Amino acid sequence: MSDRMLDKLAKILKQAENAGTPEEADAFLAKAQHLASTAAIDLAVARQHTAKRELREQPTHKMITIGTLRKRANAHFCEMFNYIALNNDVMLNIAHDNTWVVAFGMPSDIEVVETLYAALIFQMVEAGNAWIKTGAYKQEKVWRMVTKKDRWGGRWQEEEYTSITAQAARKHFYKGFTERVYYRLVNARRAAMESLKENIYTLPMDSGDPDAPYEVEVSAALVLKEKKDEVDEYYSRKSNARGSWRGAVAAVDENSWSRSAGDDAGRSARLSSTKAIGGQRTSVTAA
Repeated sequence: MSDRMLDKLAKILKQAENAGTPEEADAFLAKAQHLASTAAIDLAVARQHTAKRELREQPTHKMITIGTLRKRANAHFCEMFNYIALNNDVMLNIAHDNTWVVAFGMPSDIEVVETLYAALIFQMVEAGNAWIKTGAYKQEKVWRMVTKKDRWGGRWQEEEYTSITAQAARKHFYKGFTERVYYRLVNARRAAMESLKENIYTLPMDSGDPDAPYEVEVSAALVLKEKKDEVDEYYSRKSNARGSWRGAVAAVDENSWSRSAGDDAGRSARLSSTKAIGGQRTSVTAA
């Protein structure tokens, strides 16, 4: 991605950070995703100008650390990264322990994914910590197996109607947050594609005769399809993944309080941390 495009994206992220209302923050998120989508199209077109431009993006892959071993939130962090990648033409391999991912795609697309991830994951963790600190999750009762012990040391398990744990509440909160962000990104990308579907690009072609170049007109949809095909082919050659990722598991009813709270936070999530552009993701800690 060009420095000029990164500067533009950084300004939008800063506006999102300073948004005064959830609606305003949502508008900036849509704008950021729209910019990422349109930039991907422009960059994909630019890649085909090999006769007149030196820069030609090629598919690549990059390993990105998500979390440390045995941290329970890693799966939800991976899920967030995956949702953003799906909306930016990036394919992923995810470690079985959820501590890292390998992103496959165009360098500019991978950079967009990292930038949005760094902005959103910090928001998710902060909002989750705030929800747990309220203690409101304790008012929600669920049936779960608990271990009982008698005075002689005997142990047994029985089902009990009790409050959910903070650990379970956090999982449900993250699930609600990530899914809401996913829907927002999908809608933003769909809007960007709709606005560009009529665009026609004129590309120089190599006829084999340096004195007889010619041009062809192609649609934005064709440009994106060709880019996707190139990334798919690269992935099939370079990926050594086996099996499939299970995703983040949070067995809870859709109407759970924690999941609803996460959904609400995901609706009003603001992009932040413009410093993440071109660098490492913001460090986050789940309390």
